[in-house]
Amino acid sequence: MQAPLFLRWETALRFELTEPGVTMDSPNGLKQAIQRSVALFDEVFGDEDDLLVVAEVYTKKNHNFFEKRPLSTYRTFVKSQEVLDHLRHELVTEPRSAEGEEMITHRFLQPCRKQDLRYSLMLETKLFEQERMPITGLKKQPNSRFELYYLNQNRHIIFHVFSERGCDIIATDRNEIRPLYEKYNEWIEKAHRSMIDARFTEPSTGF
Repeated sequence: MQAPLFLRWETALRFELTEPGVTMDSPNGLKQAIQRSVALFDEVFGDEDDLLVVAEVYTKKNHNFFEKRPLSTYRTFVKSQEVLDHLRHELVTEPRSAEGEEMITHRFLQPCRKQDLRYSLMLETKLFEQERMPITGLKKQPNSRFELYYLNQNRHIIFHVFSERGCDIIATDRNEIRPLYEKYNEWIEKAHRSMIDARFTEPSTGF
């Protein structure tokens, strides 16, 4: 398995979606995580920006994934059938897992605009990934998981909520996400604070 995009990309931010000590089981945990993820999403994506939502579902090769009608998942999140008609599917075979079983990736690509999505629900689904597995057709599949990546094709930014703990935002141009670093500085993940500060306070090198 590859390292997270955040660690493989020079121009990247990682935000904590809850304050230290606040868990998703606490009364304010989920509420705070949703509020922060939606606030960051709204900063990254404008109404006129072209989005590409990339959903990657990792599961065993013999898993009857399509018998679970995965397109119904997108109908939950995409408001218009006209937009949904542009959904594309790719199949990628992965190396064998540690258990010796070959894995595959179902990759769904949905071009759209921000207003075409119930994006708050999409973010909440990822934050509560295990509880929401029935929505994705992956319930009781211990080796299965899914990731959602949101690409701003105009500003060349990737937005990725990797778990209930945090959110990565990656860009090709540091200046595109510098306002996020400044406005939401208190949310920067403390474990990587020094690395992120160095990236965004040192003189520009052209990236």
